[in-house]
Amino acid sequence: MIYGYLRVSSDEQDVNSQKQGVVKFAEAREWHIDEYITDEGVSGGKDPDKRNLGPLLKKLQKDDIVIAAEISRLGRDLYMVMDILHFCMKTGCKIYTVKDNFALDDNIQSKVLAFAFGLAAEIERQMIRQRTKEGLRLRMKLGVMLGRPPGIKSTESIAFTPEQKEKIIEQYNWGVPERRLAANFNIDRNTLARWLHRWGIKYSAMIERQERQREQERQNQYKDGDYNVIDLTDEQRYELQKKIECDLTVPQIWETMKEYTYEQLYDTILCDADLNALYRKHGHLKVKKGHH
Repeated sequence: MIYGYLRVSSDEQDVNSQKQGVVKFAEAREWHIDEYITDEGVSGGKDPDKRNLGPLLKKLQKDDIVIAAEISRLGRDLYMVMDILHFCMKTGCKIYTVKDNFALDDNIQSKVLAFAFGLAAEIERQMIRQRTKEGLRLRMKLGVMLGRPPGIKSTESIAFTPEQKEKIIEQYNWGVPERRLAANFNIDRNTLARWLHRWGIKYSAMIERQERQREQERQNQYKDGDYNVIDLTDEQRYELQKKIECDLTVPQIWETMKEYTYEQLYDTILCDADLNALYRKHGHLKVKKGHH
């Protein structure tokens, strides 16, 4: 059996250009392609078993042939490519690539080329990752809030004065229903539930799940390692909210809070669902407009 394997990593790309090259390659050798296996909009970093490539590999038999546009279509990770090629060598099938003009068989030259092409693909991917992270760090220094807002966004007031906090807790302890309590203070009921949870007044498994989800969404953004979040008092949080509402950007806010590092202040706003949402309506829009 002769298979044509086609993969593009985004919906904007088209597999037809790859297919044309594979067809010409086969026709030049008077081969007939029995079946095409296609992965559209799928990253090469994804495990083969999570792509259509996985089932193809499992059904390959001795002397079967797989033709791809280039070896990086099989995978963008060095060890992944090497695993695929090693599997094919053990199975006794052959792999041909059009652009690389590579043929996998039993000779040492094929094995050396397989390693070289796989290494080049891995190096390219690591360089792209590094450039992306450097770009994100630059945007962070400008005050742009990265990624999607974590968790649920509130459209109402997100911080309270000590007097407001005392009144909310007092009414909650009186047994005032949360819906009525939220209306009394003109806030969203979900925001009220989060604050009661943070103050240790009410436990909520749903809030715990949301907090874990926010933690996951904060990963793989502008930095390696843990986030350095400031443990704000109620008064500090209230003051920070007021600075954000005055359309100050993170660099401008930091000028008034030099007792902390820039990264601490940025991480605090980034990792707090309410402050994050509020900042995106104020300083975030300002700095993005100025940057463009």
